[in-house]
Amino acid sequence: MVRKPKYRDEEGIKAFGQRLREIRLEKGVSQESLAYSTDLHLSQIGRIERGEISTSISFVYLFAKTLGVEPKDFFK
Repeated sequence: MVRKPKYRDEEGIKAFGQRLREIRLEKGVSQESLAYSTDLHLSQIGRIERGEISTSISFVYLFAKTLGVEPKDFFK
């Protein structure tokens, strides 16, 4: 069994992923297009949206720029 660090905020990671997916769909952007635009692998976009993995702050800013929103919009 893999132990996750105690400081990992599972709820926050899932909420971010859900919000990323909502915004992406509102903007009519596919996961493939977002992956291409951010130079991330398609599977990684899916894992972020499902809340399986977290992402760096630099990718939060890149997602925001690519989707035409403010970084804070992912944290409502």
